Amino acid sequence: MKTFRKPWFQIALLGILVGTILLILLGPQVPGESDRKIVVDDADVAQLIASWQSTWNRLPTREELSGILQNHVREEVLYQEALKLGLDQKNAVVKRALITQMDMLAEGQGTQREITDEDILAYYNLRKDQFVSPPRFSFRQVYFGETIDTAALATWKEAWNATSLRFEQAQQKGMPTMLPSGMENLRSDQVDREFGEGFSKALEGMPPGGWSGPVSSAFGWHLIYLDTLFPASPMPLPAVQDEIYNQLEYEEKNAAREQFYTELIQQYDVTYRGLAKEIVNE
Repeated sequence: MKTFRKPWFQIALLGILVGTILLILLGPQVPGESDRKIVVDDADVAQLIASWQSTWNRLPTREELSGILQNHVREEVLYQEALKLGLDQKNAVVKRALITQMDMLAEGQGTQREITDEDILAYYNLRKDQFVSPPRFSFRQVYFGETIDTAALATWKEAWNATSLRFEQAQQKGMPTMLPSGMENLRSDQVDREFGEGFSKALEGMPPGGWSGPVSSAFGWHLIYLDTLFPASPMPLPAVQDEIYNQLEYEEKNAAREQFYTELIQQYDVTYRGLAKEIVNE
């Protein structure tokens, strides 16, 4: 009984009791070892092989696979050590990567439903104005530089139309240029790529089969002989079917992300303070 009254025994007993309680609450802990275990199983190997094949379009050799596994272990070691050092805290790059993974997880919920031909047709009918082919032009041009008197060009245009002047003769009255003398059945964006932004807009208002102008380009002044104009027109469904499918797929993934976030945010108590509170409440 005297032993139980000794201070050293009471301290030892208290230590045993505290240790027992911690063991019950937290379970057995081996400092530094349980957090430093890395297990590479068949699922990891399969995922690594699939990733390699997706990148290189072939299966890895045995030597390459060995290198892949070693690199995987290396990344796991560095990742776990980074977490222990708290490098993931307040790190914008890590945060963005994790957010991207969460978005991908949410998107998976939106890819379960197959997009049908009826979905594509309904989307097309509702948004036909979005699927319009740009106008196309066939024309010839004579270039006169940047300093020509535009009133004189207007006079020449009238004379050329009155006499049905051939293009070869009209071209001799212009200036040499590296610009194409004519374009055949090209879209408005292709025309603008050659002559400058907005040039095709001037062509849209011209009557085919005669000389028009003067028209200003990024390079100077021109007289234009418009051969044919194919105005903008709705594109048929088969021509835009793939584009609509991709758009529907994107919209469904986006809807899945929003639904996923809406359900998550309801589980959080969000508090705004200071300037943040003022901005949110505006």
